[in-house]
Amino acid sequence: MHYIFLIVVISLLGFYSPGHSAGISAEQLSRINGLAIVDNEGEQYIAATDKGLYHSDDHGRSWEAYEGYRLPTTLVTTTPQGRVYAFVITKGLLQLNSESNQWLEVSNQFGSQFLRQLSATNRTPARLIALNQHGKLIVSENHGSDWHNLAGPYVATTPEEARGQDLYVKKCQSCHGKDGVGENYSIQSLSSKEYIIAPALNASAHAWHHTDEALAKTILDGSPRTPRMVAWKNSEVSTEDAHDLVAYIKSLWTRRELDCQGPKHMQCM
Repeated sequence: MHYIFLIVVISLLGFYSPGHSAGISAEQLSRINGLAIVDNEGEQYIAATDKGLYHSDDHGRSWEAYEGYRLPTTLVTTTPQGRVYAFVITKGLLQLNSESNQWLEVSNQFGSQFLRQLSATNRTPARLIALNQHGKLIVSENHGSDWHNLAGPYVATTPEEARGQDLYVKKCQSCHGKDGVGENYSIQSLSSKEYIIAPALNASAHAWHHTDEALAKTILDGSPRTPRMVAWKNSEVSTEDAHDLVAYIKSLWTRRELDCQGPKHMQCM
């Protein structure tokens, strides 16, 4: 389903336009992925659709686009405190300023993840829990600015993992994302067939399809598919460093990926 959605995203990006659009009827909206109702001096409906964020001030009879956000949008929701959040592909998590009716960027460090659902409670208003497209729960403790797995922020458990994490932050994180979530989506990465996006290295992608030796070799020798994946052996990364990086990458996987790593992965698909 993840790949099918991306194909849809790529096709829909052809409809992206920053220009003004007149109001449309509810029947003219593309597929709605989420709906929120804002009670702010009169009800306002907000729809997250395959072609962007839309709002209606007449109980859904006519809709206008939020200009600048005519991109595939996977959710819109309100919290018990009245905060309105939306997730827009390439823009990340946004929050609506109710006074200006403008969207503000909260975080765009989700890598290859996109959010399907988001919830909060009155008891802990700063804590947001979201469901991504892989069916995994991620958590923010500061109104959505930073995110981690439900089990908690990452903690290395061995010296190799700790050294690997330090190297990863310095050498790899700018492309492969925090905690291996992958490169953020962009218009270029989703619309250009030539652009090879830096993949996720956690359990959500295919890093676990490769052996330790293959992963270390790619780190040291680079990738023949794209010059963006450089040969790190030319940048003071030793063989021992590469193995520490592999130890860190594997610490991001679950028991399933660890047990199925390498050639065995076909038995676990």
